[in-house]
Order: sequence, then C-alpha cells, then structure tokens
Amino acid sequence: MKQPRILFLTLLLLPLIGLAQPDTLATKILSPEQMQKDFNYLRRILTETHPGLYRYTPKEIMQVKLDSVYQLLNKPLPFYAFYKNVLSVIANVRCAHTNALPSADFNRYIGNIRTFPFFLFPIDNKLYVIFNGSTDPQITLGYELVQINGRSSESIMQTIKKHYWSDGYIELSKNTALQGGSFSLFYYTLIERPDQFEVTFRDLNRNLYRATVPAQKYGVTERAYTKNKINQKANQLYNQRHKNPWRLSFPADVPNTALLRFDGFGGKGMTTGEKAKQGMRKFMDDALKKIESKKCTNLIIDVRSNPGGWDSQGIELFTYLMKQDTAVQYYRKMHALMDTSEFLAFSDLSMEDKKNLKTELKKEPDGTYSLRKEFSPDLQPQKPKPNRFRGTVYILQNERSFSTTSEFLAACKTYQLGTLVGMECGGAYEGGNGASFIHVELPHSKIQIGSPLVYYLNATRGQFQRGRGTIPDHFVAVEPSDLVNNYDRQLEFVKKLIGKK
Repeated sequence: MKQPRILFLTLLLLPLIGLAQPDTLATKILSPEQMQKDFNYLRRILTETHPGLYRYTPKEIMQVKLDSVYQLLNKPLPFYAFYKNVLSVIANVRCAHTNALPSADFNRYIGNIRTFPFFLFPIDNKLYVIFNGSTDPQITLGYELVQINGRSSESIMQTIKKHYWSDGYIELSKNTALQGGSFSLFYYTLIERPDQFEVTFRDLNRNLYRATVPAQKYGVTERAYTKNKINQKANQLYNQRHKNPWRLSFPADVPNTALLRFDGFGGKGMTTGEKAKQGMRKFMDDALKKIESKKCTNLIIDVRSNPGGWDSQGIELFTYLMKQDTAVQYYRKMHALMDTSEFLAFSDLSMEDKKNLKTELKKEPDGTYSLRKEFSPDLQPQKPKPNRFRGTVYILQNERSFSTTSEFLAACKTYQLGTLVGMECGGAYEGGNGASFIHVELPHSKIQIGSPLVYYLNATRGQFQRGRGTIPDHFVAVEPSDLVNNYDRQLEFVKKLIGKK
C-alpha cells in the first residue's frame, strides 16, 4: 500500500489558459430530492470508508449532526447554500485530509470565477496585504484589511474557519484558508460573489483607507501581483522561487551552523515510497558530508509551511537525526475500515495495491483492518543512521507544517531530537488520516469529495493534549512588522539560542 501524503488544497495562482466562461454554479438551484440524494451519498462515503470519522466526535453526536443537516434540505437551495452545508459536515469530521471542492474540474472552475484581488496573510486574527492585484495603486505590503462590503474581517474569518477542514482541535492551522488564493476562494463560496468590493484598510500609519475595487479572474489578479509597481517590494521579499525544494546553507552570522530547508517531501521521479526514501538518503548523505567538512556542531531543520508528501521521506530524515543508538517505533499502528468496497474504484490505489489488500490487512475484533507490519517498512522499528548528525539540532515549524511533516515533528518531540521553535503545527500529535484517498463526485451537485482511507496512530508518548498539533518548545509568533521589514523572527530566535549556547 503506497504512502504518499499531500496537503489537499494549495492554491498557487498560476496563469490560466483559455477563455473563461461564466460561473454557472452561481445560478444553479438544487431540488430537495437532489440534495437529499447527494447528502445520503456523502454520508455513505464517510461512514463506510473514513477510518477517523469518530476520532474526535463520538458516533452518536456525529449522527445527530448528519441528521440535523439533512433536515435542512427540505426546500430548493442555491448551489452555494448546499455547498456550505456540505462543508459544515466536512469541518465536523475534524480531519485535515477530508475535503470538498465545488467542482472536480477545479482548475477550470478557478479560471471562471471572479474573486477578491488581494493576497492576504493572517497574523494574530488579523489580515495583512502581501500583494495587491487590484486596480487601486495605493494599497501595499503591510496594509491591514478592516472590512469588505460592510463585513468586518473578523466575522469573515470566523465564517471561513468554521467551514474549513483541519485536524482535531487545531485552530491555528485554519489560517491556511485565510491566505492568498484560499481566502479568495472561500470568500466567494461561503460569503458572497459580488461584482465589486468596498474595502477598508489600515495603512502603515494606522490611518483608514477606503477604496472600491472590481472582482477579477484569478489570471488577471496573478499577473497584477508581478506587474503592479506597488508590489515591487513584496516581489523582492516574497516571490523568490527556488529550483531545489531541499536546500543546504551555512548562515554567515552564526558560527558552526548548517541550515537544511525542506519545502516539501517529494521530488521529481520519486513515484514510490522506496524511491522517495532513496532520494532523501542521497540528499542527506551528501549534505552531511558537507556539514562535517565545515565542522558544524549545530543544525537547523526548517520545515515551516512544508505541506507533507511521502511518509518514507519524513521517516528517513528522522533516522539521520536520532539520538538513540537503538531502533524505535515511528508509527504504532495503521488501520482501515474495509478491505473491499465499491468506493475503492474511486481511490488512488493501483491495481496491484487492490489485489494485495486482503493479504496486507488483518481483521481486528473491532471490525477494522490493520496494516500488517511485515508488509510496511514504515511500521517497523527505525534504526539510526551510522552517519547521523550528532550535534545540537533546532527545528523550525509553523501552523502550515502539515501531514507527513507533522508526523515527523511528533517523532522529533517524542524522542527529543532537538529544540522545536515556532508555532503549533497543522497535524495532530497523535496522528491523522491519509495514506491513500478516494475522490468522488456527488451525483447531482457534482461537488468533489476527498476522503482518506487509513487511520494513523503515531508512536508518541508522554503527556499531550489530544487533537492538538506538536507544541514547540519555544512558541515564537510572526508579528505584522516582520512582513514589511523582512524579519524572520523565528529563525533569528534560533540564532540567539545558538549564540547563548
């Protein structure tokens, strides 16, 4: 069974090709019968396939929630009103890998809608401008959004967060839905779809600034991000694209220190867990030779905003940082709800995976199917690498450190591999749900549902708050002034720790 882990929704506003068409969903009306059939289908998907449906919400309470939403579907509703009801159910599952999008053809959908033309960044329950994609030449990096069309930014954020999927009880990770294109999408689908926006900002001197800007297609907005003169500083600071997602550097202002940055766990040609592991092994072997040649005694691992990827790469990185001389468990258990189902036809499992399910899964007394350890290297004890780094390790994390990355952080915390600095990460400390996924269209609304097939139980130990992400040893939050001044507060905090040492 393959083990890729991905962040489901990463809205990078790339140029869109082709002629955009009007959003037909904005005028679509669904009958009670259509919505009830779709909702019952959604209910079957969740109850028959989702291994973590009752992980945080007891079965009785979840059934009451499902029943209450079903009762609302007794009169015709516009498409987006029904979509909002679907999202309310998805959010209550409390699983960051369970999601719903308005359309299966998401790229085309994004190309057709006209949305809010600013790239925002959330800090301390406020929204700040990074890029201005509008026709107004005044609004620039660091402006704080106060209102849109008479709605306070706080009320907008509350509505979006209420309907967004995240693990357990992690509130910080919902900031993902408030950043960049994600905010524009969820404002459009959950709040309103106007032709223009009456906006109020606070400028850098804390004075109010009001403007009227038209809604724009994503392609127009994205081009404005790079071409508008007002974004020149923001582009210099935040539009830097790196050829290599994994990078080794040696900070000039802190002695005997190496910094490894991992944008994600994946890579070109890494199409299987084993190939992904080999890719990480080669990178780390090469990196550690350079680190040793520089006589570095400190190593900073930066996995901030790393959305995840291959489990095997997170595990492999872990084995290069282990303090223990003996093998340890990384995961304790993985299980699924079924070994056969009609919904497996909509999964990303290969034909070979499906053939091997009955062999690789063992039925448990509670009716679940556990993955046999002998068929999964990830479930077996992990041995430390002979050439592992033996100095002092510091790990940078934030609320967008998710999926595979959050499991890596949980293992680092459990086995005390280093000092964790930053924000609570985006995946539950005890484990999430993922591995393989099904993607199913609801028959009438055509809403696309994504749902995981495997329940992960990390080999965590010690006291922790269930449903929360890995808590850093030093909580260091980003401040609004950091955006304008290009100040990396979290990295600088680590440098100060090294200096004190």
